[in-house]
Amino acid sequence: MKILDLRKNLKRQEFKNSVWNVVDVILLPLLMLIVTPYLIHKLGAAQYGIWMLVNSIMVSIGIVNFGLGDAAIKFVSKYKALESNKDIGRIVNAGLLLALLLLVVVFFIGILAAFIIQIANPFHLQKFFLHIASVSVVLGAVLFGLKQLEQLALSIFRGFERYDISSIISMSSKFLLLVTQVTIVYLGFSIIQIFIGSVIITSIAVILEFLFVKFRNKYISFIPKINKHTLNEIFSFSTWSWIQSILSILVSQVDKFVVITLAGPAFLAYYSLASTIGSQIHAFFTAAVSWVFPKVSSKTERKEDISSLYNKMQFFVIIGGIIVISVLLLFGNILFKSWLGPETYKNSILLIRIFLFYIFVNLLSIIPHFTLLGANRIRIYTFFVFISVIFTIGFMVLSYYLIGVVGLAYGKMFAAVFFIPILLMLVNYLLLERNWLINGILLYMPTFLFALALYIMNSFSFLIVFVALALLFYNYITKISGRLKPNNSRVVK
Repeated sequence: MKILDLRKNLKRQEFKNSVWNVVDVILLPLLMLIVTPYLIHKLGAAQYGIWMLVNSIMVSIGIVNFGLGDAAIKFVSKYKALESNKDIGRIVNAGLLLALLLLVVVFFIGILAAFIIQIANPFHLQKFFLHIASVSVVLGAVLFGLKQLEQLALSIFRGFERYDISSIISMSSKFLLLVTQVTIVYLGFSIIQIFIGSVIITSIAVILEFLFVKFRNKYISFIPKINKHTLNEIFSFSTWSWIQSILSILVSQVDKFVVITLAGPAFLAYYSLASTIGSQIHAFFTAAVSWVFPKVSSKTERKEDISSLYNKMQFFVIIGGIIVISVLLLFGNILFKSWLGPETYKNSILLIRIFLFYIFVNLLSIIPHFTLLGANRIRIYTFFVFISVIFTIGFMVLSYYLIGVVGLAYGKMFAAVFFIPILLMLVNYLLLERNWLINGILLYMPTFLFALALYIMNSFSFLIVFVALALLFYNYITKISGRLKPNNSRVVK
């Protein structure tokens, strides 16, 4: 009975983790998306485009983030499984010192970026926008550094598999930030004042968050200190996570820099809107299953099989992705037109549809990502991301020369269609099943076929959907329900 009760409690906590993390990631960004047409109208498309440019520069500054968030989740969950509070405190103290160092580093990078913008004007901005962009970049860099401190605090709770607490804290901080930004826009101030208000609110939030972490975990001292052993341990994992983030930032932001350089800040406003819609859908599913990372990490330390967890969660993502993206592609025109208004809708709907197809396929990378991180295969995953980034940029450049600026979005979509099945086969080969080639393709094909049916939208679509449903049913029978399942799963070593 005790074992059954323990399993029920674990399942209940996993469900709470999913729900709270989804609410955290989706609710406030969704509110931000809802007010985006108002912000574009109030600030003007060009000034809103400058805001998006500064945000892209802030994200790009993230190349120096050290991978601290993922490292904190990894090692807190590891030492939680090993019941070592002393080691948890050691990791957290070292992470705090590195996060403070990161804040100083990104501040000086922000000053350098502002100087380059002011002197070289690489994005061909008008003189009025040059001053706004350069000052906002410095403030944005400080804001980014503060957010990294916040992520460390939240990652501590995620390492304890308490995504509910992490999400409540995160939502409170984001809500205050959103209210501050919208209020400043409503009062008629510029982007510079938006960033000043954001820095003040985030500073207060970070201080309160670390005080709450200390209240919940008395043994964590928060005295910034580090030793060689701890540093080597953190960077043995975080270095590869850091490299991953650099590659991800590169492929996610390079198109925006090209767009503003070639098409101007107004077009970037519409492009960023479409990209944000897609990224929030991806974030929704990522949040729902992000607890898989510490769960796989704990199972790996205990030498337990992870194939059942992987298959169930991947099936959940496939079904959920098909439902959400299909509804948006079939009925989104009405929703987007009523939400965005005629002008914004006309300038952004093609880009929105492209990004929806891109995200449709890219959803299948979420579970493999968390599984490889938790199973200590981060080096292999980083190498895969490196290769995929090279090909993604290649697809984007080729599509740009063939189609124009909109080809940058098409290029990302084509790259995802090509690389996602390779990633699925890689995970099956390394961690799950011997017949890795067939099983990797079987997991990919339902999503690909549904996307194809929605793209062509003709009489053959019904036949394609029927085949996709048959493959979904086969995957459920063989991988989820346990029936007809071959006994060839592996225990992670």
